[in-house]
Amino acid sequence: MTRTLHWGKLAVSLLALLLLAPSAQPRMSVTPLYQQHPLLDPVGKATDGSPERMIVAAIDAIRAGRMGDARATVDALIAKEPNYRLAWLLSADLYAMRSIPLDNIGGGVAHAPADRLDDLRREALARLKRQDNPPPASQVPAEVLAFSKNQKFAIVVDASASRLFLFENNNGVPRYVSDSYVTVGKLGTEKLREGDQRTPLGVYFVYNHMTRPQLDKTFGAQADLYGVGAWPISYPNEMDRREGRTGHGIWLHGSPSDTYARPPQASNGCVVLTNPDMLQLADHLQIGATPVVIVPQMHWLSLPQWQQRRDQMQTLVENWRNAWQKLDTQAYLNQYSKDFTSDSGQNLTRWAQQKSSVNVSKQWARIDVTDMSLFVGGKDDTLVATFDQDYRSNNLENRMRKRLYWRNDGGNYKIVWEGTASNG
Repeated sequence: MTRTLHWGKLAVSLLALLLLAPSAQPRMSVTPLYQQHPLLDPVGKATDGSPERMIVAAIDAIRAGRMGDARATVDALIAKEPNYRLAWLLSADLYAMRSIPLDNIGGGVAHAPADRLDDLRREALARLKRQDNPPPASQVPAEVLAFSKNQKFAIVVDASASRLFLFENNNGVPRYVSDSYVTVGKLGTEKLREGDQRTPLGVYFVYNHMTRPQLDKTFGAQADLYGVGAWPISYPNEMDRREGRTGHGIWLHGSPSDTYARPPQASNGCVVLTNPDMLQLADHLQIGATPVVIVPQMHWLSLPQWQQRRDQMQTLVENWRNAWQKLDTQAYLNQYSKDFTSDSGQNLTRWAQQKSSVNVSKQWARIDVTDMSLFVGGKDDTLVATFDQDYRSNNLENRMRKRLYWRNDGGNYKIVWEGTASNG
């Protein structure tokens, strides 16, 4: 009995120290996670596997009244990941349940900061939801429609679910590889300005890798915030700059050494993974190529639905190309939104004047579009088409990597931005 009390006090003491970290966000009400008040079972078997599998199994065991299994699993998890705050919280609850019934995670920690407890409950809920709603085996993401030839993988971040999904280019079709729990901005998504502590929504590309030694040299003691390393993504992208969004330094990165996982909303805008998950993901990242599509909520489609959506978006680009090649100025300009802006700052009126003037001098034109990628991201299903453009006419030849942003405009997709693609 003395040993039991000793370890119980130790668990509560260690948890109290972990909970003294800075608050991630304002307190909110959280749905209770313990829905039974079972008696302690002194004998149990630990669930093995990933930390996420183990933490979910422990919560399920508590709900089912298998307290011995829960205790064994939590103890094994703490041995594997000694800085996992949620595991320590469950440990404290399990000891408290020897004396009193609990109806929620954290009920066994008296006087703990309420906002810290809410953060850990949100993490538990996010992980439980993943267990209840696993990626559908026979479906593909609506956000990934076409890969360029050098893109081996694509990432989709579902901000509402606190999940990052990795997909492989399987002969042009996205194939699910893995998914991981992630943290996003303290104040959620839809980043608008520098320092607003929000994660941007849209289509971005990994463009650099900052190793831990590089981070140490640059940031000193603050480098530990980024864990095993950082992979910057291309925020602000062309659409962000067009719409006046500011800020910089949005990265995929790991977690500090004193905690296994951060709460669902705790970063200054970056997408944060556990260090083990970040290292696994890093093996699939291609600098300058891997897309990171961040959406409020991702959508899954059957393969026929996905093919129909892909064909629809490819047709948009083909109609634009065909009208331009035919020197059909009106049909070409009909592809553009009244809110259009070019990379040189031209609005639709100036763009139309220039294209009309240029086409007068053309006897013929040929435009080839090859190696195209298509991704849909943001809160308004913006289509981002990137491709190699080979333009030839009777008096001009030009080759470039081109990008078009298409936005739903009254039921029809229209081009809102056009210019050179710097990555992807």
